Amino acid sequence: MPLRENDLANTVLKKISVDEFEPKTGTSENVLVLGFQLSENLPSKDLYKFLNNSIIEMRDIEVSPNPNPDGYYMVFVEMDRQEEVLNNIKSIVEEVERLSGKLNWEVSTILSEESIALDNDELIKYIQIDPENYMTKDEFVSQQEAVQQKEEEHRLEEEAKDNSNTILEFLKASNILEAGLNDGKLHLRGARDIATLEVINFGHGPDVMSEVGISESAIKLEHDKIAMAKLNSMLGEMKALPIDEYIVIYNPAHRDILVTKAS
Repeated sequence: MPLRENDLANTVLKKISVDEFEPKTGTSENVLVLGFQLSENLPSKDLYKFLNNSIIEMRDIEVSPNPNPDGYYMVFVEMDRQEEVLNNIKSIVEEVERLSGKLNWEVSTILSEESIALDNDELIKYIQIDPENYMTKDEFVSQQEAVQQKEEEHRLEEEAKDNSNTILEFLKASNILEAGLNDGKLHLRGARDIATLEVINFGHGPDVMSEVGISESAIKLEHDKIAMAKLNSMLGEMKALPIDEYIVIYNPAHRDILVTKAS
């Protein structure tokens, strides 16, 4: 008896699988495996027969004889891995919907940690369409980690540039003639003296002191008084204060401080 519209309603699950199973008609590099889940055995056989009559090109269709660990029967469709494979998946789903009715399809892939909606534009990132560039999950994860690391390095570089500009702007209130930042070193030149300091932190005074772990009560009594006098002379209205092993530069009229070390 031929199947009619909605004959498999409430038996086909909305979650479909992509590349989570090994193909039987070729290698994983060349063959994509699409899997549908059904709650009963007979409907899974009906879907198998229905898809066998589809005009959409498929390499093979198979129904699992036994339920999976979750208690569902699976119908597997093997397809050539190629540029239009995602569109072909969507076309097959449209055919299945003639029997199941409309579903909010979710796709679980070997590359994604969570299911992704079939109509989500992000899905293509996790559907491999090029056999020559096929990746295992481990290779994909390594690639993503490398991309994320590169993005983080770029973010930190941009943040460092912004911070450098902010520090140099902060020092404009001083008598320093020239100031430059390079590799975390602050180079200063005054009318008569020069100084190089290692930048430790910069920002809102209380927050920075808390992050660095210093307090005003730890003002260092024994320090290089000549070097501090030269630095304070360059700073003019700004001040340099030795606290623990640090030199804290601040402007009494500004909320930010610059924590440095002698270099």
